[in-house]
Order: sequence, then C-alpha cells, then structure tokens
Amino acid sequence: MIWAMTTRAAIAATLAAGLAGCVGGGTTQQPRTETVRATIVTAPADLQLLCASEAATRFGADPSTVLPTSSAQIQPSQYQVELSLGSGSATCVVDNNGTIISLAQG
Repeated sequence: MIWAMTTRAAIAATLAAGLAGCVGGGTTQQPRTETVRATIVTAPADLQLLCASEAATRFGADPSTVLPTSSAQIQPSQYQVELSLGSGSATCVVDNNGTIISLAQG
C-alpha cells in the first residue's frame, strides 16, 4: 500500500513538474521579423488559358504543350502572360475583356 502511494506521488510530481514548464513561459518574446514582399497581381486563369489557346493556334503548336508559366498585371486593365510553347516560349498581352493585344514568340 505504501509503495502504491509513493508511486502515485512520484507520478504526480513528475507530471506537475512537466506541466509547470509549459505554463507561464515568461515574458520574453522573439522579435518579429517582417518580410517585405512585392504584391503582384496575376492574370485570371481564364485569360491565361485564352492566351495559351491563341498561341497554339497562331504558332501551330500542339495545344497540350502550350502552358502559362507566369503572369502579371502591367496596367490597370492589362496582363502579360508568359507561355511555355513546346521547346520555346511566347509572351501574350491581354486585357480584362479577353482581347489579345499582342502575342510574340520568344
């Protein structure tokens, strides 16, 4: 009986010591490091796919090999879409209405 009480007391003391380390961790905090990130607005997916489709048609490429790789807003209503075109590349400029302004193989 004494052994059982001693074992319980030891277990309780161990748990209490472990929990004490988790509670009240002090007031020191790590300084926050702010990351500066550029905010880039990308072209909507439908406009990117429109550019890819038009590039496949104009350049006679297999549509399954023409993929948008990146895009960015270049004016309030225009986006530039970079395309992977089989073994080459192309750049498309498209507006919010889906009008392709330029499409050049790179």
